This record gives sequence, C-alpha cells and structure tokens, in this order.
Amino acid sequence: MRYLSTNEQNEKLSITIYNGQFGLVKEDRLVQSNEQVEEIQYLDVAKKIETDSIIINGVNVLELNYDFDLVSKAKLLDKYLDQDIYIYDKKTEEKLAIRLLSVTDGIIGERIDTKEIVINPTGELVLPSLPAGLIAKPALLWKVPKTPLNQTINVSYLTKGITWGANYVLNLTEKDFHLTGWMAINNQSGATFENAQLKLIAGEINRIEEIDDFYENEKYEDRMVVYSAVEPSFEEKGFADQHMYTLNRPVTIKDEQEKQINFLNVANGTYRKIYEVDRYSTKPVIKIEIDNSKENNLEIPLPKGKVKVYQADSDNLLEFIGEDQIPHTAKKQPITLNLGTAFDIVCDFNEANRYEEDHLEYIEDRYYIHNQKDEKVTVKIVHTIRERTWEMVKTSHAYEKNTSCTITCNVEVEPDVREMVTFEYVIDNTIYIKNRD
Repeated sequence: MRYLSTNEQNEKLSITIYNGQFGLVKEDRLVQSNEQVEEIQYLDVAKKIETDSIIINGVNVLELNYDFDLVSKAKLLDKYLDQDIYIYDKKTEEKLAIRLLSVTDGIIGERIDTKEIVINPTGELVLPSLPAGLIAKPALLWKVPKTPLNQTINVSYLTKGITWGANYVLNLTEKDFHLTGWMAINNQSGATFENAQLKLIAGEINRIEEIDDFYENEKYEDRMVVYSAVEPSFEEKGFADQHMYTLNRPVTIKDEQEKQINFLNVANGTYRKIYEVDRYSTKPVIKIEIDNSKENNLEIPLPKGKVKVYQADSDNLLEFIGEDQIPHTAKKQPITLNLGTAFDIVCDFNEANRYEEDHLEYIEDRYYIHNQKDEKVTVKIVHTIRERTWEMVKTSHAYEKNTSCTITCNVEVEPDVREMVTFEYVIDNTIYIKNRD
C-alpha cells in the first residue's frame, strides 16, 4: 500500500534562509495508517529541492526517489499518442472518439467510426485518465519496510530559489535621523510554507553542516539583541560565526511571493554629513557617517543591504537624496553612506612646489575649496603621499595619519569662502635608494 503524506499533517514547520539564495526546510509530520504500508509519497516539497541534502528521521527508508514529472498539456498529449481520446462539443454535448496521431503542429487524429483524418477538431479534449508516471505535484517517494504507521517523522532538506536581503530607509532631519529596516524575502522555490518558524542567516558561507537535531537547541553565549521597534519582531543571536535573526511569530511565505517584514526602527540618532575630496576631486563626495553605538541608539549588527535616504524639503515633504549599499556591519562598526556629489562646493588640487636640496626633495601640495553654499560645511581631505619615505614639515591645518601613505584633514569652510589647505613634506631619496637596493 502507498501512503500519501501532505503538509496538512505538519505538526511543526520551520525554514532558515541564507544569503546564498537557498533555504533549509524542516518539517515534523504525523503519519498514521492501520494498513500495512510499503511506500510513502511525501508531497508538498519544494520544486527546487536539493535531493542530496534530504535527512529523514522517524522511519526506516530503504529507497528514496524524487518524482518531478509534472502534469502539463504537452506531456499529457505525448502520453496519449496512438491511443483513443474524445473531443467534446459543448453545443451538441456529443463526444467524438479519435485516435491521436500527432501533436507536433496542432491536433491530428483519426475518427474511430469513419477512419477519416481530422485536423484541429473543435471542442474540448477529453482524456480517459491520468497516465502513469505523471503527478500533479513534485513528491518524494520512499520505499519502507512493510508496516503500519503511527509516528511523527522529521524531514529536512535544502532548496534553492528562496532568498532574503535587508533593505533600509534612512530619514534625515537637520539634526537627527530615523532608521527603518526591512527583511525582504523572495520565494521562487515552488513551495508555500504555511505558518512556519522563520530564521534568517546573515553571513557568507559555503554550506551549512549537516544538522542532526532538526530544531536547534544550541546554547548561545553571545548577548541576544532585540531590535528597537514599536513591536520587536526579530531576535538576533550569534550563530556559527554568522548572525541568526529569528522571527518571533509564525509566518506564511507563499510560492511566487515577495514579502517584507519590519525588523528595525531607530529614532533620534545623530549623524555627520561630510564632504570628502582627494587629489583627483573637482566636486566632493557627500557622505553620511553614523556611529553604531549605544549612545546613538544602535550598537547592533546590521545585515548587508541597500539604504535609501530621504530628507524633508522646504515644504516639509520628503525627497529622495540618494542610496548606498552597506556590507554586513558588526556592532560598534560605524556606518558610512555615499550619497553622490555636492553641487555648490568646488575643489581644486595642485602641486605648488617641488625642489631638491642635499638629496632631500621638498614638496608642497595645495587644495583649494570654495564653499558656495549658504551654510558652513566640513570638508574631509583624504590626501595620498605617493613617495615611500616622507616627513611632514608644515601644514596649514591639523591632520591625522591613517596609513603610511594616507593622511586625512577635516576643514571647516564658511559660506562663500575659498579655503586653501597646504601640506609641505620632505622626501629622503637616499633612504629610498638604499631600500630599493
């Protein structure tokens, strides 16, 4: 006897979705039959299931097959070539019996009664039954030892075609921001997941290790984070060098559906707007810097995703001012967004002077920054010194050395002012020659 198992028998369902465009499905199903069962047809699995990932507990499986020869018009007609079918005329309510000869270029048949050939006859095609081998849904077919059933079985498998990503909306005011985060899920796996426990894994992995316990009970030593929302929806925990986000309620994810679930609402945070230039800039890049700290209502890990930024205009209407992508961002790691280039700030760079004296080479670099805005701005200069050995002699503004060849300098420029920034440094060419030898 063959036993049919469907998702209506699910006692528990969960799905974990990974950044790598795949998911791990875990099901507990109750199977009951007083008759002797030797085959179980396990229905309602994803069409894009990875058959080499299937794990089954609770029943002894001798042989496992995955049947995916699904019903379609073309397959049905191919199965009935050289067999008798009927053409049903709705007007006369009569059936015309024909032997199906070809379906390559329309329907060609031979009338059973007169042996005449008919081409594309008018009416509905009626087939006697569903041909053997064709199924309406993809299914796992298990051969099991002949026995009655009365137990819960656990099944897990990986499926492709289901993805998730984070989207953020950042609303800027003059002094603070409001950040909203959404988990966006796209299900193209070929299965609907009803009332499922949802987990999302953030991080770049090759593949998850095989799981022995279908509903993980690992102990986490990392601090649990409940995101600051009006009604917190996701809990975040560290998991196997990644981050796991667990939805605190069941959710239904339909096949061919995009779903967004809110996971983050942070208000009254502060930010910095920086205009950044280097030696090649004519217009500065507009950057927003946000401290990922408790003092800024954050200090949380953020999954990678797009950030769309809005700001109110003089009519107090929100306008879109740019977007950027953030990587997976650990707690305490700052957030930096690139929003484009500034219209009313002009930058020019030149090497003002270079001369040699006693094997020493003196260089003076200059930046000219013209602020044509009606407000004071902060311009961050990222200056690269190409020579390997150098020592600063004199500067017009304070600077910070970031790497062996990069310095940064924050310059406040008043409205309608052209500010000059200079760096004078010396190169010892004798050291360079010795190192090169």
